[in-house]
Amino acid sequence: MAKHSIRPILLCVAVVALSAPAYAQPPAAAAVSDDRANSVGTWNVVAVERDGKPVDPEFLAMCKVTFRADGAWAVLFKRLPVAEGRSTNCQDEFPKTFEMETLGSEGIKPRRYKGIYQLDGDTRVLCMVADGEPRPNEFAAPRHSGRMLVTLRRTIAQ
Repeated sequence: MAKHSIRPILLCVAVVALSAPAYAQPPAAAAVSDDRANSVGTWNVVAVERDGKPVDPEFLAMCKVTFRADGAWAVLFKRLPVAEGRSTNCQDEFPKTFEMETLGSEGIKPRRYKGIYQLDGDTRVLCMVADGEPRPNEFAAPRHSGRMLVTLRRTIAQ
């Protein structure tokens, strides 16, 4: 693995986790599709690109994200929890949008992010920026954009 600080990368992975779709309020009983329910389980972090720079795939192979039905998530690094948070989404927009917040942990302050996502079976793609920046309108993270592009693949449905 290339030499770099693990904390910033773990923060990136934590941001990925935050972007899991979830509602702040319980969904209506008549809802036909609920991305939150479809997200429950464990997901591998397949790829992360930030400002046009990919994160080392060997590092990502040690990361997983778990999502619960209540919208809570956790990032695991070598099976140990390193970050957690909650997120909200809007499935009625195109592309679908989300907002998320990390709960913080040792050495990582709580942060807010917003972005867009697509969920296709067992694959989820997210593009996000820090709160205060314009929400992305495409799934790309070019240099100097402040964007992060993330791909997750489900490993275990619950």
